Amino acid sequence: MHTKFKVLLLVRHGQSTGNVDQPTQDHASIPLTSLGEEQAKRLSTRIDARPDLIVTSSFRRAQQTAEPLRERFPDVPVEVWPEAAEFTYLSPERCRGTRRTERLPWVRAYWQRQEPDYCDGAGAESFHALVARARLVLQRIEERPEETIVLFSHGQFISCLLDIARHPYATDDERMAVFRSLPELDNTGLIYLLLPERDG
Repeated sequence: MHTKFKVLLLVRHGQSTGNVDQPTQDHASIPLTSLGEEQAKRLSTRIDARPDLIVTSSFRRAQQTAEPLRERFPDVPVEVWPEAAEFTYLSPERCRGTRRTERLPWVRAYWQRQEPDYCDGAGAESFHALVARARLVLQRIEERPEETIVLFSHGQFISCLLDIARHPYATDDERMAVFRSLPELDNTGLIYLLLPERDG
């Protein structure tokens, strides 16, 4: 018996205003820069074959990055999965109106804690919650009937999903200890992942 696989294409969004240190009001509404829009257009030409399903996170920058591919293949179904959003580990209220460089001390303090269950405040999530979301998205993809799926998401979420796929039995403590040293995917970086199909 041969194991059947499906192809998952993981795409990090194009360059966003948050990536170039502009102030942001909330995590979900950050838009692409003009360069990010060009990156999204070029990315759509790098995907040669028609996918069976396009999935985006609920965040604006991921949906904007998916738009050129949606226009290229207008008959392909598109779904928005909030579970594929970026890791929001800092309190959104505290971060409102700040730049990436202003948040760096908070970022360092969060990762130095090395506490997977720690939550920074209302609207933030723990590392444990991120892992749970990534596991859920992997499970949903494996159970879907489509053979080729393109997922537009975010750097830290994609890193977590890949780590789970490669090391399914690691603990959350083990994952968090190495998480910041995992390779970072470039804007509109593209990774092909083969996943075994599950019987429905």
